Amino acid sequence: MNVKIGAREVAVSGVMLGLALLLDVAPIDFPTVWGMKIDLVAVPIVVVYFLLGLGGGIFALGLLFLGLSVVSSASWLGAMMKVTATFAVILGLEFARRTVGIDFSNPRKIIAFGLVAYIVGVAIRVPLMVLLNYYVALPIWLGLPREQVVSTVEKWTHVPFWVAIGLPNAVQSIIDVFLSLAVVVPVLRRIPYLGPNLERVKGKG
Repeated sequence: MNVKIGAREVAVSGVMLGLALLLDVAPIDFPTVWGMKIDLVAVPIVVVYFLLGLGGGIFALGLLFLGLSVVSSASWLGAMMKVTATFAVILGLEFARRTVGIDFSNPRKIIAFGLVAYIVGVAIRVPLMVLLNYYVALPIWLGLPREQVVSTVEKWTHVPFWVAIGLPNAVQSIIDVFLSLAVVVPVLRRIPYLGPNLERVKGKG
Protein backbone atom coordinates (compact mmCIF):
# COMPACT_ATOMS: atom_id res chain seq x y z
CA MET A 1 0.00 0.00 0.00
CA ASN A 2 1.35 3.39 -1.02
CA VAL A 3 0.92 5.75 1.92
CA LYS A 4 3.05 8.58 0.54
CA ILE A 5 1.06 11.80 0.81
CA GLY A 6 2.14 14.56 -1.51
CA ALA A 7 0.68 17.81 -2.81
CA ARG A 8 -1.67 15.99 -5.21
CA GLU A 9 -3.04 13.76 -2.47
CA VAL A 10 -3.59 16.70 -0.14
CA ALA A 11 -5.26 18.77 -2.86
CA VAL A 12 -7.62 16.03 -4.06
CA SER A 13 -8.49 14.94 -0.52
CA GLY A 14 -9.09 18.54 0.54
CA VAL A 15 -11.49 19.24 -2.32
CA MET A 16 -13.38 16.00 -1.74
CA LEU A 17 -13.49 16.60 2.00
CA GLY A 18 -15.10 19.98 1.39
CA LEU A 19 -17.71 18.32 -0.82
CA ALA A 20 -18.35 15.59 1.78
CA LEU A 21 -18.86 18.16 4.54
CA LEU A 22 -21.18 20.18 2.29
CA LEU A 23 -23.23 17.03 1.68
CA ASP A 24 -23.37 16.42 5.43
CA VAL A 25 -24.95 19.77 6.20
CA ALA A 26 -27.17 19.79 3.08
CA PRO A 27 -30.70 18.39 3.54
CA ILE A 28 -30.02 15.45 1.22
CA ASP A 29 -30.46 12.46 3.49
CA PHE A 30 -32.88 9.96 4.94
CA PRO A 31 -32.60 9.69 8.75
CA THR A 32 -33.36 6.47 10.58
CA VAL A 33 -35.22 6.47 13.88
CA TRP A 34 -32.11 5.48 15.82
CA GLY A 35 -29.74 8.13 14.48
CA MET A 36 -28.05 6.89 11.32
CA LYS A 37 -28.52 8.93 8.13
CA ILE A 38 -28.54 7.42 4.65
CA ASP A 39 -26.73 10.12 2.71
CA LEU A 40 -24.10 10.97 0.10
CA VAL A 41 -21.32 12.00 2.49
CA ALA A 42 -19.06 9.00 1.85
CA VAL A 43 -19.25 9.21 -1.95
CA PRO A 44 -16.51 11.88 -2.35
CA ILE A 45 -14.25 9.87 -0.04
CA VAL A 46 -14.77 6.69 -2.06
CA VAL A 47 -13.99 8.73 -5.17
CA VAL A 48 -10.68 9.64 -3.52
CA TYR A 49 -9.93 5.91 -3.26
CA PHE A 50 -10.42 5.54 -7.02
CA LEU A 51 -8.26 8.56 -7.76
CA LEU A 52 -5.46 8.00 -5.23
CA GLY A 53 -5.59 4.35 -4.22
CA LEU A 54 -5.87 2.75 -0.80
CA GLY A 55 -3.39 5.03 0.96
CA GLY A 56 -5.10 8.13 -0.35
CA GLY A 57 -8.49 6.78 0.65
CA ILE A 58 -7.34 6.16 4.20
CA PHE A 59 -5.81 9.65 4.37
CA ALA A 60 -9.14 11.12 3.21
CA LEU A 61 -10.95 9.09 5.87
CA GLY A 62 -8.77 10.65 8.54
CA LEU A 63 -9.64 14.11 7.24
CA LEU A 64 -13.32 13.16 7.15
CA PHE A 65 -13.23 12.18 10.81
CA LEU A 66 -11.73 15.53 11.77
CA GLY A 67 -14.14 17.47 9.57
CA LEU A 68 -17.30 15.68 10.68
CA SER A 69 -16.25 15.95 14.32
CA VAL A 70 -16.42 19.73 13.88
CA VAL A 71 -19.41 20.29 11.58
CA SER A 72 -21.69 17.29 12.12
CA SER A 73 -24.55 17.42 14.59
CA ALA A 74 -23.53 13.90 15.64
CA SER A 75 -20.06 15.20 16.65
CA TRP A 76 -17.12 12.81 17.05
CA LEU A 77 -19.39 9.84 17.65
CA GLY A 78 -21.17 10.14 14.33
CA ALA A 79 -17.84 10.89 12.64
CA MET A 80 -16.34 7.70 14.06
CA MET A 81 -19.27 5.60 12.85
CA LYS A 82 -19.31 7.14 9.36
CA VAL A 83 -15.56 6.75 8.94
CA THR A 84 -15.56 3.15 10.19
CA ALA A 85 -18.46 2.20 7.92
CA THR A 86 -16.79 3.85 4.92
CA PHE A 87 -13.53 2.08 5.71
CA ALA A 88 -15.42 -1.21 5.37
CA VAL A 89 -16.61 -0.08 1.93
CA ILE A 90 -13.06 0.75 0.89
CA LEU A 91 -11.84 -2.64 2.11
CA GLY A 92 -14.47 -4.25 -0.10
CA LEU A 93 -13.29 -2.19 -3.06
CA GLU A 94 -9.67 -3.10 -2.43
CA PHE A 95 -10.55 -6.80 -2.16
CA ALA A 96 -12.40 -6.62 -5.47
CA ARG A 97 -9.49 -4.81 -7.10
CA ARG A 98 -7.05 -7.50 -5.99
CA THR A 99 -9.27 -10.41 -7.03
CA VAL A 100 -11.51 -9.66 -10.01
CA GLY A 101 -9.70 -6.46 -11.01
CA ILE A 102 -11.25 -3.46 -12.73
CA ASP A 103 -11.04 -2.36 -16.33
CA PHE A 104 -12.77 0.97 -16.88
CA SER A 105 -13.22 0.18 -20.59
CA ASN A 106 -15.08 -3.09 -19.94
CA PRO A 107 -18.67 -2.74 -18.62
CA ARG A 108 -18.84 -6.38 -17.53
CA LYS A 109 -15.62 -6.00 -15.53
CA ILE A 110 -16.99 -2.87 -13.91
CA ILE A 111 -20.21 -4.63 -12.91
CA ALA A 112 -18.33 -7.65 -11.57
CA PHE A 113 -15.97 -5.39 -9.66
CA GLY A 114 -18.86 -3.43 -8.16
CA LEU A 115 -20.81 -6.52 -7.11
CA VAL A 116 -17.82 -8.17 -5.44
CA ALA A 117 -16.85 -4.91 -3.74
CA TYR A 118 -20.40 -4.45 -2.48
CA ILE A 119 -20.82 -8.01 -1.17
CA VAL A 120 -17.46 -8.06 0.61
CA GLY A 121 -17.92 -4.54 1.97
CA VAL A 122 -21.35 -5.36 3.36
CA ALA A 123 -20.05 -8.60 4.85
CA ILE A 124 -17.54 -6.49 6.79
CA ARG A 125 -19.69 -3.43 7.42
CA VAL A 126 -22.91 -4.93 8.76
CA PRO A 127 -21.46 -7.09 11.57
CA LEU A 128 -19.04 -4.29 12.47
CA MET A 129 -21.80 -1.69 12.66
CA VAL A 130 -24.08 -4.00 14.67
CA LEU A 131 -21.31 -4.53 17.24
CA LEU A 132 -20.26 -0.87 17.37
CA ASN A 133 -23.83 0.34 17.71
CA TYR A 134 -24.56 -2.12 20.48
CA TYR A 135 -21.38 -1.70 22.50
CA VAL A 136 -20.44 1.94 21.84
CA ALA A 137 -22.57 4.27 19.74
CA LEU A 138 -26.16 3.72 20.84
CA PRO A 139 -25.52 3.54 24.60
CA ILE A 140 -23.79 6.93 24.29
CA TRP A 141 -26.16 8.45 21.71
CA LEU A 142 -29.37 7.34 23.40
CA GLY A 143 -28.09 7.66 26.97
CA LEU A 144 -29.30 4.17 27.77
CA PRO A 145 -27.71 1.19 29.53
CA ARG A 146 -26.43 -1.30 26.99
CA GLU A 147 -28.96 -3.86 28.20
CA GLN A 148 -31.80 -1.63 26.98
CA VAL A 149 -30.41 -0.77 23.55
CA VAL A 150 -31.73 -3.80 21.67
CA SER A 151 -35.24 -3.66 23.10
CA THR A 152 -35.47 0.11 22.57
CA VAL A 153 -34.41 -0.03 18.91
CA GLU A 154 -36.67 -3.02 18.22
CA LYS A 155 -39.61 -1.20 19.83
CA TRP A 156 -39.01 1.79 17.56
CA THR A 157 -38.44 -0.14 14.34
CA HIS A 158 -40.56 -3.28 14.86
CA VAL A 159 -37.80 -5.43 13.35
CA PRO A 160 -34.91 -7.39 14.92
CA PHE A 161 -32.00 -5.25 16.09
CA TRP A 162 -29.56 -6.63 13.52
CA VAL A 163 -32.03 -5.86 10.72
CA ALA A 164 -32.60 -2.32 12.00
CA ILE A 165 -28.85 -1.70 11.93
CA GLY A 166 -27.88 -3.88 9.00
CA LEU A 167 -30.48 -2.93 6.40
CA PRO A 168 -29.76 0.83 6.33
CA ASN A 169 -26.03 0.07 6.20
CA ALA A 170 -26.58 -2.30 3.28
CA VAL A 171 -28.58 0.39 1.47
CA GLN A 172 -25.92 2.99 2.24
CA SER A 173 -23.26 0.72 0.79
CA ILE A 174 -25.17 0.53 -2.50
CA ILE A 175 -24.93 4.32 -2.71
CA ASP A 176 -21.29 4.41 -1.63
CA VAL A 177 -20.12 1.78 -4.14
CA PHE A 178 -22.28 2.23 -7.21
CA LEU A 179 -22.80 5.99 -7.18
CA SER A 180 -19.05 6.43 -6.74
CA LEU A 181 -18.44 4.13 -9.71
CA ALA A 182 -20.98 6.08 -11.75
CA VAL A 183 -19.00 9.25 -10.98
CA VAL A 184 -15.46 8.01 -11.59
CA VAL A 185 -15.86 5.62 -14.53
CA PRO A 186 -16.71 8.30 -17.16
CA VAL A 187 -13.96 10.55 -15.80
CA LEU A 188 -11.22 7.91 -15.72
CA ARG A 189 -12.19 6.60 -19.15
CA ARG A 190 -11.55 10.04 -20.61
CA ILE A 191 -8.65 11.10 -18.36
CA PRO A 192 -7.03 7.83 -17.19
CA TYR A 193 -3.92 9.49 -15.79
CA LEU A 194 -6.04 10.99 -12.99
CA GLY A 195 -6.29 7.57 -11.34
CA PRO A 196 -3.63 5.36 -9.70
CA ASN A 197 -3.89 2.67 -12.43
CA LEU A 198 -6.27 0.51 -10.41
CA GLU A 199 -7.11 -1.40 -13.57
CA ARG A 200 -3.64 -2.96 -13.69
CA VAL A 201 -4.65 -5.63 -11.19
CA LYS A 202 -6.97 -8.05 -12.93
CA GLY A 203 -8.43 -11.36 -11.91
CA LYS A 204 -8.77 -14.45 -14.03
CA GLY A 205 -10.86 -14.25 -17.18
